[in-house]
Amino acid sequence: MKRKVIKQGNQAYTITLPIEWVRQHKIDGKSEVAMVESGRSLIINSDNPISGGAVNLDLEGLNDKAIYRLINALYAKGVDEITIRSHKDISKAMIKAGSNNLGYALVSQDKGTYVIKDISGANYAHLDDIFKRVFQMILFFYDSSIEDIFGKEEETLESLNARDLEVNKFCLYLQRAINKMSYQDSINGRVMFTYSFELEKIGDEIMRLWRTNIKYDVKKSKKLKEFSGLIKKTLEETFDAYYQFNLKRIEIVHQIRDKIREDSMLMATPHANTMRFIRHLVKIAEECADLSHLTLMRKL
Repeated sequence: MKRKVIKQGNQAYTITLPIEWVRQHKIDGKSEVAMVESGRSLIINSDNPISGGAVNLDLEGLNDKAIYRLINALYAKGVDEITIRSHKDISKAMIKAGSNNLGYALVSQDKGTYVIKDISGANYAHLDDIFKRVFQMILFFYDSSIEDIFGKEEETLESLNARDLEVNKFCLYLQRAINKMSYQDSINGRVMFTYSFELEKIGDEIMRLWRTNIKYDVKKSKKLKEFSGLIKKTLEETFDAYYQFNLKRIEIVHQIRDKIREDSMLMATPHANTMRFIRHLVKIAEECADLSHLTLMRKL
C-alpha cells in the first residue's frame, strides 16, 4: 500500500490514512495516534482497543480435547467471538474453555450452535503488569513444586493439573494481551510474544518435573535438592535481569546455566526416573537462558 506525500509548507508533509484502518480502529477528528521511527519505517499506532473479530467453525467429528485446543489458539490470537456448530453435545468443552480462558464465556447454546464471547471488556493497556504477574506465578509454581517434592509429597495428579491450568490460563491471557494491543514497536511485540511462549514452556517443564516425582520413584538426595536450588536461583536471576536490566545480570544467568550443565553430568545415575527428573531441571535452566536472550533483544 502506497500513499502520496503532500507538502504543506516549508517543513510540513502529510499523508492520508487508509480508510479501512481508520474505521477498524475507530479514528475520528479528535483521535491521536502514536508514531514510532524504526529505520526506514514509520509505524503508526492507535491506542484504541483492537477488535479481534469473530470466527465461525464447524467442528463436526472432533473430540473435546481438539476443540479445547482450537479455542485456546483463537483466544491467544485475540478473537472476541467464536461461533461453533456441532451436532454432538460439546457444552462441557465449551464451559471448560470459558472457565479456563480469562474473559471468555459461553453466552448461548441452541440446536447445535454454541457462541463464546469475550465479555471482560479488558483493554490490555498494562501489558507489563500482566507479564510480571505471569512470571511471579511461574516462580511460585516452582517454589511449590520443590517444597512438595523434597517435603511431605502431598500433591496429587488431580491437584497438580489444577495448578497447571491456572498457570496456562495466565500465559494464554498474556499472549492474547500482546496480540490485542502489542507494543507501539512491532519488533518489541514479536519479542514479547516469544517471551510469553518461553514462560509457558517453563511452566510446562515444572509440571513435568512435579508429575515425574508423583508418578515414579525418584531417588532424592541432599545433592539433588541443592541442584534444584540452583534452578530456583536461575529463575530469580532471569526475572531480575528483565526488571533490573544490566549486562552483568544476564551473564550471571548464563554462568549458573553452565554450572547446571556441568553438575548434571556429575550427577549421572543409572536410575532412569531420577535422570528424567534431572533432565527436567536442566531444561528449565536452558529455557531461562533463552529468556535472557530475549531480554537482550528487547532492552538493548
